[in-house]
Amino acid sequence: MTTIALGASDIWKSYGAVQANRGISLAVAPAEIHAIVGENGAGKSTLMRVLQGIETPDRGHVTVMDRQMAFSGPAEALACGIGMVHQEFMLAPDLSLLENLVLGDEPVKVGRGAFARIDWAVAEAQGRELAQRIGIHVDWHRRAGSAPVHIQQFVEIIRLLRRGTRILILDEPTAVLAPQQVAELFDLLRRIRDDGTTILFISHKIREVMALADRVTVIRQGQVAFAAALSETSGDEIASHIVDGGAPAAAGITRGTPPAPVLEVADLSAPSVEKSHPLHALSFTVHAGEIVGLAGVAGNGQVELMEALFGLRPASGSVRLKGAELTGLGADRRRAAGIGYISADRRHEGLAIEASIADNTIAGSQRARPISNGLWLGRGALRRVALERLERLVVKYGTLRDPVGSLSGGNQQRIVFAREIAGAPPLLLVSQPTRGVDLNGIAAIHSILRSFRDAGGGVLLVSEELDELQDLSDRILVMAEGRIAGELGADADRKEIGRLMVMEGAGA
Repeated sequence: MTTIALGASDIWKSYGAVQANRGISLAVAPAEIHAIVGENGAGKSTLMRVLQGIETPDRGHVTVMDRQMAFSGPAEALACGIGMVHQEFMLAPDLSLLENLVLGDEPVKVGRGAFARIDWAVAEAQGRELAQRIGIHVDWHRRAGSAPVHIQQFVEIIRLLRRGTRILILDEPTAVLAPQQVAELFDLLRRIRDDGTTILFISHKIREVMALADRVTVIRQGQVAFAAALSETSGDEIASHIVDGGAPAAAGITRGTPPAPVLEVADLSAPSVEKSHPLHALSFTVHAGEIVGLAGVAGNGQVELMEALFGLRPASGSVRLKGAELTGLGADRRRAAGIGYISADRRHEGLAIEASIADNTIAGSQRARPISNGLWLGRGALRRVALERLERLVVKYGTLRDPVGSLSGGNQQRIVFAREIAGAPPLLLVSQPTRGVDLNGIAAIHSILRSFRDAGGGVLLVSEELDELQDLSDRILVMAEGRIAGELGADADRKEIGRLMVMEGAGA
């Protein structure tokens, strides 16, 4: 009888001087849901690449169904039944779901003249049979790019099952799902497990790990720090091992009655541009001293709204900041008027990743006093301003000359915040502030947002983490299909928030 479906034995892997995995051993039992958790940079991704055959370990070996393996590439791992669903789905958006299902492994039939062609009837029958077996419905003729995100994810899973996958690796699979869709995914994963499939579930959401997994392994600094059955541990214990024995400090939630509006949006509409989502007559307010959360399944117009508010996307309607009309103004003038902007993509939009820490910290202020007199840039003043901003938000770094890309995700994000709140703007637009940030960094960023609000600033916060929205927000707007589907208190039932997130024709 097989005792180890997928295992790692004393895996070591380095990249130059960086030791990513240091003697990791792991044993996943057949038909088990095994959670892998740890901070960013802990070594999880490297271990997954080794298990998939993408990387060859410096030492150690992989075990599949009790057999020691030495993969030369991911095709060999797939042939052994190992498949992975990545955070970024691998579907071709302009093909149908059925075409995606069989892409690269099409069933064929030989016609006249010995010409082979794809047997679409067989392909669809295979898709229907697999979907029925795991208890879901798929419209196989729908274009993949127009399908709901959870259906795309299901098709990724079915595609791997069709190709014989019996060991399924899922990388942060709930990041873009509404609560009801998370529940559907978990039901699906339990059915697959009960059908004999082994599942590795990579996540940083301890609540989800506790709800789904049979066992958990914590990886810290390239080593296994903790492993246990979920029935024998707790969320607090898991968190303490992730952050080296101590849970990150969490600030208390303080919510008061906000004063007058700092942001007033009326009938804001924007057309679709290059497959972006159109916005339909959005109206809402954000008050000074208030965090307004914006919930929604990814791709329902949240990014477009933040870009329209900051002047990066043409839009009609009215946007007023502290009573002053901003409609028609570009991003530079909106920033000068008092809007700070935290982009969801800090590496490509929020930071110049190859530039120095100092230059990134003062960007946008380099033409103003005390850094510049209008003609010359004062390097001494630049250094002083950068140091003050970095010290204020406790950024950990080497020297001001180091490239900002050398820092951890959490410290990169602190630099973006340090720059954007330096002038105490009345409004802060914040998208996905803790994406790719570890537990200690998340706690620090939450503290920054609460302090900004408590000092009288207004915040519009977009996050795909519903826990984060409910922890930070004074109230929550729910967005669906480019419309405001509803407004709820931050303590609203998660199911009600989720129901609004997946409403079709919301607000129509």
